[in-house]
Amino acid sequence: MLARKAYLISASLGPISTRSRALLEEYLDVWASEGAPDVVWMEHVFPAMGRLKRTFAALAGCDPGELAITANVSIALSTVASCLDLSKRRKVVLSELDFPTDGHVWLAQRDRGVEIVWLRSPDGLTVPLEAYDEAIDEETAVVMVNRVLYRSSALVDAKAVCRMARERGALSFVDDYHGIGTVPLDLHDLGCDLYAAGVLKWLCGGPGLAFLYARREILPSLEPKVTGWFATREPFSFDLQRLEYHPSARRLEHGTPPAPAVFLAQGGLDVISEVGVERIRARQGELTDHVIARADEAGLPVRTPRDRTARGGVVNVGVGPDAGKICHALLERDVCTDVRGDGLRISPHFFNTEGDIDRCFEELRALR
Repeated sequence: MLARKAYLISASLGPISTRSRALLEEYLDVWASEGAPDVVWMEHVFPAMGRLKRTFAALAGCDPGELAITANVSIALSTVASCLDLSKRRKVVLSELDFPTDGHVWLAQRDRGVEIVWLRSPDGLTVPLEAYDEAIDEETAVVMVNRVLYRSSALVDAKAVCRMARERGALSFVDDYHGIGTVPLDLHDLGCDLYAAGVLKWLCGGPGLAFLYARREILPSLEPKVTGWFATREPFSFDLQRLEYHPSARRLEHGTPPAPAVFLAQGGLDVISEVGVERIRARQGELTDHVIARADEAGLPVRTPRDRTARGGVVNVGVGPDAGKICHALLERDVCTDVRGDGLRISPHFFNTEGDIDRCFEELRALR
């Protein structure tokens, strides 16, 4: 794909690596040849899930036992919400720039008495720490924070927000779908209680798999109502009439896991781990600087912080009300970007070149 296209859309879907394809093919070969499901699961899928957790734990700065594998962040967040007693602390703090699923899950909890506090952005790009500081109080149950905002790619000081939540007795939940793999992470240092991120974007791991982290100290208190047999201590006891949660974060898992997604995800995580997030961060800063420079040359507005230390991997470039048509026309010319509102989201990854970005703006100039 990268030989044919200017692939500048990793913030929506990272490209599939040759490693992911090889691992998936290996799994399919085992599935086709072994026949016996016990062999496929016990000797291949479950060991692969363990390896995947260890790989992500090394990347994210946590312990494998603090990780659950889920299908997506929506399920992860719904599982956590089902654990909580919301009879006393009812407030959930979110910003209007958080990813929509974060709001949708908590809006669905309103019949349990949840009161949502929406933090407003003064500029449409950022959310000031002062807004979190004012909103979090003794009635707050959960504070949601996106480490990188999906529209503007602005970085939020999630560590400071998590500290505020902890000091006031609230849980902190970090949604890091748009940061993992490009912004270095140490979950134990970050200090959050809960965290979720999927693999399909910067981790180049494909759809269908996300990680849910829960700080080890709070695991015993988490008894989810959204659950399944893989969350139990002994799933293969097939005990229908007793529910005993697994002592690790596996208690936050659900039913039969998405086996093919495990192998796709491993290939992507292996590539990102080998390249190194620190190196990816540095290279992405150069590439996004180049996007901003080309946008300035074209006289197009930039809706992303210009300071590379204050942004993630996306630059939102305003192209006007025909942004959707322009995005599709670029795709027809083998230039892959994404659209939000009247702006193109241009998201180079470590494998991109300045030439990819130049090609994007040359085609964009011709279209406009």
